[in-house]
Amino acid sequence: MVNQEVLVRDKYRTTKKVIKTLLVVFGIILILLIAFAAGFLIKKPNKVEIHLENPIAGIILRNTNELGYTNKTVVIEEGIIEFNEEYINYILIALGTGYLYKSPLFENPFIEFDLEGEVWNSEIKSGMPNSKKGSIDSEDLRISISKEKAVEALLSEDIIQFMKDSVARGDTKIEMIAGKTELFTKGYLEMYKQLTEEEISE
Repeated sequence: MVNQEVLVRDKYRTTKKVIKTLLVVFGIILILLIAFAAGFLIKKPNKVEIHLENPIAGIILRNTNELGYTNKTVVIEEGIIEFNEEYINYILIALGTGYLYKSPLFENPFIEFDLEGEVWNSEIKSGMPNSKKGSIDSEDLRISISKEKAVEALLSEDIIQFMKDSVARGDTKIEMIAGKTELFTKGYLEMYKQLTEEEISE
């Protein structure tokens, strides 16, 4: 009888040790998985360096005299007439699309441009925007600006500062469409803060 009680007690003791060991191992694996997932989501890829020639360089050259004076009024007028996807690509790269990347949870970043009713959209792949005319349903961010201001941005010495000032004056509007989690996992938060000096609200 005594031997049976000792055997039963030892059996349960061994079972409890095995269960405790398994729980500890499972806990360690779970912590490692969570740490890996968090690191994967939080880790920001290095900025992709993209260099493009200013798309209005030819217009500027045509309207600059021998003394180096540029007729900005004519440049803006011609720039509006010749407006194309390269203008949008150049502005977006200057604003920091090199920091944007495909989310592990969502699709590529999509940005929509509303040029006073004329809508363009850009899909960002490896930091490079691919812009085309037309609206989309899956945009993350919408930038509303006039063609005139967009051309002025291309003429400015510091396009980022020009856009920041334009946002502050209300000439340019930036609207976040996607949720904060999606925006975070695509790299938008710093880009938005740089332009608006505000955090993205929930």
